Amino acid sequence: MEKTKLSYCFFLVVLLGITSCRTTVNMSSIELEILKPAIFAMPEEIDTIAIFNRDFYQSDTIAFKYVNGDNHKATIDSSIHYSIYANECVEALSHLLENEGYFMKVMNYKDSLNGLFSKDSIINYPELHKKLGADAFVFLDYFKLKDTYAENQSGFTFFMSSVKDKFPEFQNSTKVASIVTDLLWTITFKGDTSIYILKQPESLYYGNSAYPTMFGNVLNHKALLKNTAEYLGKSFATKIIPSWEKVNRTYYRSNNDTMLRAEQYFLVNDWMKAAEIYQKETTNKNRNIAAKATYNMALICEMEGQLDAATDWLDRSKSVYKNENQRHTRNCTQYSAILEERKEEIEFLGKQVRHSADKP
Repeated sequence: MEKTKLSYCFFLVVLLGITSCRTTVNMSSIELEILKPAIFAMPEEIDTIAIFNRDFYQSDTIAFKYVNGDNHKATIDSSIHYSIYANECVEALSHLLENEGYFMKVMNYKDSLNGLFSKDSIINYPELHKKLGADAFVFLDYFKLKDTYAENQSGFTFFMSSVKDKFPEFQNSTKVASIVTDLLWTITFKGDTSIYILKQPESLYYGNSAYPTMFGNVLNHKALLKNTAEYLGKSFATKIIPSWEKVNRTYYRSNNDTMLRAEQYFLVNDWMKAAEIYQKETTNKNRNIAAKATYNMALICEMEGQLDAATDWLDRSKSVYKNENQRHTRNCTQYSAILEERKEEIEFLGKQVRHSADKP
């Protein structure tokens, strides 16, 4: 990859949207998209990957059950088989990896080779890598979902309250479907004798607006499980390749005419013109304006990939006030911690980003 492209992958933060969040210190939140590292630093020579629904623990021997909040009883649905949704999961993982183009070749074996594996057999992974011509293997060894349909009127008041706090879109829902996932993955690499085992526990919530008759309607229930399986496959991909993730950053607003003019440039991604104005305001005799402008300079520096400069601006911003402003100091300290974490991510990304990890 050319150096300029590599720098883009590392540093460029893409502005997606802006939502007002007025507080006593007049701050707003902006939504950004940044490249996040995977948990593995795959060598450049890992060009082909094979994916299996190995199902070591024979998921279909476990009856599929769900709990209906209306009667608090577990119901068995014999028409639902975990193996089907495990295949949907690896299919979604395969499609995403193919679309990202991170590997030259992605081979999805689903459960077609399960006759070669058993829980108690000794697998010669180096020989298998050689035989199938794959540099990396990903095995889905266990796939299980536990879902509950909780109703506010049936003893699930506390559950619903906690869900609605986290997911405001459920404020008007009387019922919420909760799905707890239990997946187990194994990863091996050619030339690496280590075997990496990863768990994927997640809690997913669906409001009744999406599936109002999920339980009692087999088609809706199966559609929900298929959607969940696909999400889990795509979610797991972020563990093995770099991925773009939405994050939020805060910046200061001001009713000062000059600061408002700088914000207008800021909102249309014209960082340089915004920086010209903000930088002048960092010496404003009004300490509130100076502190805000200095803080916003740090955010612009992050967007330009200058993280060390961003940290310097935050240090300056904290020292603007003659007497410490604790709230402002806390805002600067929190942002400094985010920047330090981002520096570590970028260092790790340097070992991962390669020819086709650029965002389309």
